[in-house]
Amino acid sequence: MKNLRETLNDVRSSGSHALVVGLGRRGIESARFLVSQGLKVRVVEKNPEQAFREHSQFTSQLSELQSVGVEVLFGVDGERAAPYLNDVALAVLSPGVPLESAIVGTLKRHGIPCCGELELGVELYPGKAIVVSGSNGKSTATALISHILGRAGISSYLYGTVGGPVLSHTELRGGTEAEFPVIVVEASSYQLEGCAFIKPHVSVVLNIRENHLERHGSLERYAAANERALRLQTAADLAVFNGDDPMVVGMMGRCRASKAVFGTVHERELAKLSGTWAHISPSHDTQGKIVVSRAGALEEYTTAHVRLLGAHNLYTMAAAILVARHVGVSHEVVQIGIESFPPLEHRLEIVHNLHGQTVINDSKSTTVAASVAALSTVLERYPQSRVVLMIGGLSRAGSWEPLMTSISSLASAEEISVICFGQDAALLASHCRAAGIPHVLAPGLEEATVSALSMTVGGGVVLLSPGCASFDEFTDFERRGAAFKRFVRSCFRDEERTSL
Repeated sequence: MKNLRETLNDVRSSGSHALVVGLGRRGIESARFLVSQGLKVRVVEKNPEQAFREHSQFTSQLSELQSVGVEVLFGVDGERAAPYLNDVALAVLSPGVPLESAIVGTLKRHGIPCCGELELGVELYPGKAIVVSGSNGKSTATALISHILGRAGISSYLYGTVGGPVLSHTELRGGTEAEFPVIVVEASSYQLEGCAFIKPHVSVVLNIRENHLERHGSLERYAAANERALRLQTAADLAVFNGDDPMVVGMMGRCRASKAVFGTVHERELAKLSGTWAHISPSHDTQGKIVVSRAGALEEYTTAHVRLLGAHNLYTMAAAILVARHVGVSHEVVQIGIESFPPLEHRLEIVHNLHGQTVINDSKSTTVAASVAALSTVLERYPQSRVVLMIGGLSRAGSWEPLMTSISSLASAEEISVICFGQDAALLASHCRAAGIPHVLAPGLEEATVSALSMTVGGGVVLLSPGCASFDEFTDFERRGAAFKRFVRSCFRDEERTSL
């Protein structure tokens, strides 16, 4: 099988076109990149031109693409694309284009190979690539890995939710692999699903939970999308797996890369999976430690002084330690790195802590599993406090039972209340009602914030961990988190004026 670089060379030398499907941010980046590599580029966008110009935030970049020779076709989807495929030798799929979409079906019927925009950057980058996939913790894991590399003096670029598209800064100048910064990539299942060539130096699968089922249709197909990051790796590469997650462990037998595994299961069980492993001490161990075995030699890392909260972040740290040691970071520097790493904005971020009232912004939790982890962390950190949990927004496909069960099992009715807000507030309230969980409804985030703060005036914790997408009120979780912090500050300013 040819690699992506060879495939692009064939497209270029034949004078054929590369087709970019989708005119969003990553589609535009793909088109720019392909033009910079001397390819003829055609873009198809399923929306009519007028609708695109009225609703897209990228209209200003359309004329720029056309000025460098990119042919842009609007209102083209499914078989409508057929007349434009005769001279197309490769199609690049934007993350928003499902493999079951009409346009992909047409491409397959015409025998046109497809690839994902993510792998254009990863596979054509001359340096090493570390790709992190999974349901929860990807942003923290990639940022932590990059942070540890920085403490070791290893230059790195961070891409994904935190750093933007890989293609936006891909360098293709000459030089050896060692001369380039390491790229650390947070890869979503949307991006990985369309990948056919990706083969990173290191891949990490953190966990598999119900996520993006509205896109993939089943948990098995969602897992298969995440597995694409490691299926073409060789023994010269490394794949890092969660040994506590049966679906992730199941991927190990289909992977040819060298393997490392992390988890809380007994060290003997980890050793059966791989000779390189990281054992996580139980969360009730207040001192906390992660024991790593590499080529039979044991190393110990203490987690007593880390700034990341929660048992789920021990998994993140264990994965990051295995990656960092593999790329040559010393034991001592890794320990410094995990202790000095600050929590990410919008991820269990304390925005107010005064007079017994604590407010935590966890807007980045857009899935049920992430909200379960956040709630468990808060109840562990504040065991005697009343907690008001704010959930809401645009609910994804999948079950809410894990969160309802966690609320019922982790706290009594007197200790926790739930505020359901946003477009799917009524749906979430029905789940609470069925589970016998106290709850109130609020139309939007601002009203929910005001209610939550009023419920904890005498002391308690307000936790915004929506478990939902933000698209009913906000364009992304960052804007939702920023709005939440703004609403909190406004409430306390109003309180100060009233007291005066």
